Amino acid sequence: MGQTSWPSQWYDLPIAVFDLETTGTDYESCEIIEIGIVHFLRGEVVNVYNWLIDPECEIPQEIVEITHIRQEDVDGQPKFREIAQDVLDAFSGHGIVAYNIGFDRPFLTHKLEKLGMQWPSDNPTIDPLVFARHLWPNQRNKLGMVAERLNVSLVGAHRACNDAEATGKVLYAMRDKLPPDLENLLIIQAQWDLEYKERYAWRNKFKGEDNGLNSLVSPASAQTLGPGYFFGNETDPLKSLYNMVPSAQARTTT
Repeated sequence: MGQTSWPSQWYDLPIAVFDLETTGTDYESCEIIEIGIVHFLRGEVVNVYNWLIDPECEIPQEIVEITHIRQEDVDGQPKFREIAQDVLDAFSGHGIVAYNIGFDRPFLTHKLEKLGMQWPSDNPTIDPLVFARHLWPNQRNKLGMVAERLNVSLVGAHRACNDAEATGKVLYAMRDKLPPDLENLLIIQAQWDLEYKERYAWRNKFKGEDNGLNSLVSPASAQTLGPGYFFGNETDPLKSLYNMVPSAQARTTT
C-alpha cells in the first residue's frame, strides 16, 4: 500500500474526509468554490478545515441555489493556489475519504497538477458510496439517503464540511458490514467498484473513468471475496475464495 506505517485495522486509521463544492461538473473547465476537510479518529471528529475559494469566475445561478454559496461569499476569498498546500497538509498522514470520490478526486488532482503539485497517491483512499451501492443495490444511494438509512444526521447538505462530516459518520456506521482489516477493505472496495461499473456498463457512464480505487490494490489481489469471509465465517479472504470453487470443495470432502 505504499506506506508501511498505516494501521492494520481501518478503524484505527486517521482519516481526512473531504468534500468539494464547484461551479459545475467538468473538472477541466469548472472551478472549486469550497473545500471542507474533517479529520476523524476512531469515529470521533478531531479537526475541521473549511475554505471558501474565489473561483475567479461567476458562480452559475443553479449552483447558488444548490449550495447557497453566493458570489459575494467568495469574492475576495483566497484563490485555490493560495491554499493548495494547506489542503495537502490536511491530507498528510491520513486515509482520504470522500463520497463519490470519482467526482471530487479528479477536480483536486487537476487543480493540483496545474500548480505542479500531486495528489497524495500513497494514502489509502476510501469511498463509502462503493459500499452503499453493494449493500443496497436496488436503492438510491445519495449521501442524504444513506445517512438517513444509517441514522446519521445531515444538516446543511451541499456545504462541504457538513457533507464531509456526514460522510465520515456514514463510513463508521457501516463498520459492522465491512471487513476490519484495512488491506482487505481496499481489496473488497476495488472489487465492488468494478462489479458496479460492469453491471451498468451498458450506460457508458463509466467509460474511461478512473476514480483511483482500483489502483490501490494489484490486479491479482482484486478477487471476488466469498460470502463466508464477508459475513464473518471465514477470516482468510484467500480461503474464502478457494471455498467458492466447486472442484476444490469436492476434493476436500473425499
